[in-house]
Amino acid sequence: MLLMVTNRHKTAAGYGDEEQPHRQFDYLHDYNPLPIGKDGFKQQGKAGFEAALLKELLRLRTEQGINTPKIGIFIHGYNTNFRSSLDELYDLEKNLGTTMGYPPIIIGFSWPSSGKVVDYLCDREEVRDSVGAFTRFLLDINEFVERNARTCFSTTYCIAHSMGNYLLRKGMEYLSDHLGNPVGRMLFAETLLLAPDLASEDIQKEGKGSVICDFSRRVHVYYSHHDRALKASSAKRFGGNRLGRHGANDYSDLPSNVIVINANQYANSESSSVYKDRAGAPMTVHSCYKYHPAILADIVQVMSSVDRTMLVKREPMLPEVDPNNPSVVVPFFKNHYRLT
Repeated sequence: MLLMVTNRHKTAAGYGDEEQPHRQFDYLHDYNPLPIGKDGFKQQGKAGFEAALLKELLRLRTEQGINTPKIGIFIHGYNTNFRSSLDELYDLEKNLGTTMGYPPIIIGFSWPSSGKVVDYLCDREEVRDSVGAFTRFLLDINEFVERNARTCFSTTYCIAHSMGNYLLRKGMEYLSDHLGNPVGRMLFAETLLLAPDLASEDIQKEGKGSVICDFSRRVHVYYSHHDRALKASSAKRFGGNRLGRHGANDYSDLPSNVIVINANQYANSESSSVYKDRAGAPMTVHSCYKYHPAILADIVQVMSSVDRTMLVKREPMLPEVDPNNPSVVVPFFKNHYRLT
């Protein structure tokens, strides 16, 4: 089931590349599954959105026998206009559903990225301008979970891709300011950071992204040394290591609920280019996490909360030479794995 929330301003053709004023956003539901370019959401409004969500949860349990269905939030990355954000959401539901055996419930948060590669820095400003709306949405989700805690039988997850991780980080900071100390208050069972466009140091215990860990039972970071998009991002960010390309800076200094996964085996140009998105464009290394069956299989196990030591097609990272610095040997830590 597809649902969407967006803080993009409304246009005659749909939604544009600027944010709504005063931290406003729209709830979109009742997806119309027409062909690409003609599909969309027929209804708008928070009450209808929540009613549709609860109805689908009940249907999954009573009609399909899924006792613990999954509700997730997906935050897209940069270079994504509204049309592309809907197509990404469509592809993710389809690809996860193929692996899971049934389509999960996914709520896409579409922030006003311009959809142009050259506007990377402008998109980063749009993220900052979208934090207020995204935080208000998270507060709504928190209130919805609390209101339905006694009768709800679902689990929650969050998937953020690329620059969407920056929006997640900033939103969690503001959420923490609103709710106070979040210890013991889990918003997401599993949070997955795909090719995160964050500084590698952000995920450390005292890093700026550690607040993500406070609201999640587990946090999973997927990275690849082959990600040239994040190599370019590193240059724009004054040369600092990016989490989605280098992994963590210090595996001995991560929060206990963080697991870092090296996806080099599949997130590379030879392996990823075989797969295409809804529009027929071949995948880049940076985007392939949402399309490659081997990576999706790992993601589905994570969403099902399988223990890190029991996941198949994954093994601990053993001591090795850092490919970016041959003079450094990377030691083994129990929070660092590779896909096999």
